[in-house]
Amino acid sequence: MFLYRVFIDNKKVVNRVYWAGSDDDETVKVKQQVTDVFTDETFPFPVNIWGVDMENNVITFHQCSCEQDWKDSSKIQNSILIEKDFMRYIYDLDTATKTIEIFYKDGQAMPVVPLGSGINVMYITDMANSNFELQNTQAIYVTGDADDVWNWANSLDTVDSSAPTMPITKGKKLHRDDSYKFQFDSNKRLVSVTLFAHLERYQVWGNTEVFTEYTADFASELTNLGDTEIVVPKYDLHGNLVAQEVNKADLKEYVKVPKNDGSGNYDHVKLKDL
Repeated sequence: MFLYRVFIDNKKVVNRVYWAGSDDDETVKVKQQVTDVFTDETFPFPVNIWGVDMENNVITFHQCSCEQDWKDSSKIQNSILIEKDFMRYIYDLDTATKTIEIFYKDGQAMPVVPLGSGINVMYITDMANSNFELQNTQAIYVTGDADDVWNWANSLDTVDSSAPTMPITKGKKLHRDDSYKFQFDSNKRLVSVTLFAHLERYQVWGNTEVFTEYTADFASELTNLGDTEIVVPKYDLHGNLVAQEVNKADLKEYVKVPKNDGSGNYDHVKLKDL
């Protein structure tokens, strides 16, 4: 099991996405949290990519789509989810609300706004509610040179007519498959820009065991770095990446669990301790 992706909004990690075995203890417990609230929920494919919000009691599952003639296509919850690229199911455990971010295949959807110079589309998505009704709130995941991305962002109409807040400082090094999620409302106005990012993952030797470190060039500016598994990259005198002094091997897979005192507040609990 490893930290697969992070969503970053205004220099803060807002959702962590893990890749794990469908039978791993952590995956089973996360799935149980969802089905305890959404008792009729079914999954056409094994759950092995799932995310947890940092501040909200929200769990996300990434699931594949399928072709119409696939032998088990009847297991897909609704025809609107067939013949797409993949889906991101978003479960709010407090409000018992499910929404689905549908990722279209290339050529299935066109951007709702003109693209800027140097902007490349990685994904186009739309949101569906629990009744599988499209909300016409498109998101465009894009890649491109930082200057081009920032210029395009500043050229768009926003919901409050102010300059958009970008997720990280311009010029930070990114993975070639990292993308910026431009979220629009139903009036084609920009709502937010979020970074959908990989992390550098490598094995390091601790005092008694080998563990995994995660880092990125933007790590030092994350305002909630201490609440994540991510560390600031450290280099030796020759520019080689080396292990940090801090061991975050045990800081992972936290979920929010409502307190039993009726306060409406939460405890952060490790999945393995549930």
